[in-house]
Amino acid sequence: MEECRVVAINNLISYISPTENPLSANVVMIQGKDALWLYDVGNHPDIPAIIDTYSNGRKVNAILSHFHEDHTGNLPCMSVDEVYQGKYTHRHTGMGIVVEDDIYIQDGDVSLHIFPLPSSHAKGCVALEVNEEWCFLGDALYAMQKCGHNLYNAGILKEQINVLQNIKAEKFMLSHRTPFEKPKGIIMRWLGEIYDRRVKGEVYIEI
Repeated sequence: MEECRVVAINNLISYISPTENPLSANVVMIQGKDALWLYDVGNHPDIPAIIDTYSNGRKVNAILSHFHEDHTGNLPCMSVDEVYQGKYTHRHTGMGIVVEDDIYIQDGDVSLHIFPLPSSHAKGCVALEVNEEWCFLGDALYAMQKCGHNLYNAGILKEQINVLQNIKAEKFMLSHRTPFEKPKGIIMRWLGEIYDRRVKGEVYIEI
C-alpha cells in the first residue's frame, strides 16, 4: 500500500498527498479557529487518523468536491460535524448541507467561499476558495469518460469557464496533479483551448 504524507502550503493550509494504491484524492486541511475544514476526505485508510491528529479537539467540517469514492470513501470511517456537498453527492451521503448557491464562512483567519461548479466530469461538483488566494477544484475540470472517449460537454464547459473567470484566487488546485498548484491564467487558457475545439451542432468536445 502506498504511503500518504502531509504537505504544508502555509501555516493555515496543508494537504494529505494523493495515492494510486489505493486510489485516493488530495485531502486539504484548513485550520480555522473553531473547526478543521476538509476539502474531500479521500479513500486511503490512514487518513482518518491523520485528521484526528490535526483536529486538536475542534469540530471537523468536510466539503466534498463530488461523489467519486477516491474523494469520499473515508466519510463513513470519520466523525465529522458538518458536510457540504452538491445534491448528487448528497444522494450518496444522505447527510449534511446541499450547496446550491455561494456560501461564505469566516472562521478565525480563514475565509471560505464554497460554490457549485459546473463539470463534465461529474454532476454536482463543489469547489472551495480560501482567503481569495487558493481555489480547490477537485476533479471538476477533467473530462468525462464515455465508451473509451474523453469528452467535455461544450455547454457545461462554457458555464464552468464563466464561473471560474469571476474567482479572485490566482492559485488553482487540481486533485491528483503534481504539482498540486497551477496558475489560474494557465488553467483558463487550457480550458479555453478545449472549448475552441467545439464543432457547431455537436454537444461534446473530444480530447
